[in-house]
Amino acid sequence: MQAFLRSDAFKISTYVVAVVLLGALLAPQLHALAQWALESGKLDTGPLASIKDSVERAQISRYFNRTVMVSALLLAWPFIRWIGIERGGSWLLLRKNPSRFAHFGMGFGIAAGTLLLLGGIYVAIDWYRMNDDAKPLYRMLLSSIGPGLSVAFLEEFLFRGVLFALILRTLRPMSGLIFLSVFFAIVHFLKPPDHLEFPPVAWDSGFWLLGKIFGQLGNVDFLLAELILLFCVGWVLGWARLKTGSLWLSIGLHAGWVFGIKLFSSATRKAVAIDAMLPWAGPNLRVGFNSVIVVCLCGIIVWFLIRRRYPESAFAPVEREH
Repeated sequence: MQAFLRSDAFKISTYVVAVVLLGALLAPQLHALAQWALESGKLDTGPLASIKDSVERAQISRYFNRTVMVSALLLAWPFIRWIGIERGGSWLLLRKNPSRFAHFGMGFGIAAGTLLLLGGIYVAIDWYRMNDDAKPLYRMLLSSIGPGLSVAFLEEFLFRGVLFALILRTLRPMSGLIFLSVFFAIVHFLKPPDHLEFPPVAWDSGFWLLGKIFGQLGNVDFLLAELILLFCVGWVLGWARLKTGSLWLSIGLHAGWVFGIKLFSSATRKAVAIDAMLPWAGPNLRVGFNSVIVVCLCGIIVWFLIRRRYPESAFAPVEREH
């Protein structure tokens, strides 16, 4: 037991629990700050005016998502001190990548292209329809590329960079990738059910939201449709990081998937009931076995394209670069 309490796996799990709880505590405070900014006119002019519409529409779940990210940054330094990372840049176990821009572009194009192709099939079979009230295409592209890039850079540095390097201190690459993929899926499962009705925001609204999130565990179809997809996403991203020794390919893939999901959600609307689509599809391209197939196909395409450049196994022992 004492060995487990001193292990990196226990410390990482404790860090994630602390991040989620702090995020739940801070979400109502961020909501109150945003409402004050709206009521006082701080978002009417200036550079913040571009986010006014988003702030007006945002539910407590959006604030929870943001405060979890803020909490991860706030707790990062004490976590790093606790886990005992040595000085120097080699602890991330990454190599310099002269093909970084090519890898990023390849990953982005493959991920976004295949996912939007799946979305086009959904429209063709009338599971979705084009949104007549959608914004102009250039605005949808801009509003999709921003979240894609920001989420990809932040999450890949955190998951495939920092956390994976810590996990690889005690686990072999194969075992580490399985652990990280499960971990990634569970963390990304922290979102509320669709069409949830939110009560007035109070100090404990973040914890109320957590209860609703974990209440979804009883929906077997939803669990299979989303958690399996999230595991496969984590696996492909982690494999790309191990194979290339760099984050750029995984950043491109991640950004492409987020971009595709955002763009498709803005451009379309569901045409049939969600229950009629599960487990093959769902309320967005993040859900469904069809999306699992697309993610796995992305992994196969990437492997085919880089297999000659990186002939060694992705699961070979990871060595530090001095």
